[in-house]
Amino acid sequence: MFDRWKGLKIDLKLLCDNFMHFFEKKGFSSAVEQKSSEEYRVIAVPERTSDIQGTINVSVRGAPDDFVVEFTSESDSRHARVLGGLATFFGGGVFVLKDLKSREGVERLEKEFWLFVDKRIDILKAVK
Repeated sequence: MFDRWKGLKIDLKLLCDNFMHFFEKKGFSSAVEQKSSEEYRVIAVPERTSDIQGTINVSVRGAPDDFVVEFTSESDSRHARVLGGLATFFGGGVFVLKDLKSREGVERLEKEFWLFVDKRIDILKAVK
């Protein structure tokens, strides 16, 4: 999912640093990568004990007064999802269940993330 903001003049690097801290509070290892002057990426890797499998990527693209934030996840168990019923038939139901738990975890995290984004942008907007 993604969202776009216009006319706010937000420091995108500072916003990404806030995203990194959000993920660290949730038990992820995270880092900010600057791809260009108008594109940043936050990479968050869950702990091994987490239900979430795979990496979470948040990209921020644009200028301080017109930018897009995009949240995506990469699941390590894509194969279990593709094979679905066949995996269950051959005893792979555990992997399908792990994948379902992971997707539920990502959905919960994404809801919390967007609430955090809205609050953080309001704070950064007021700091101008």
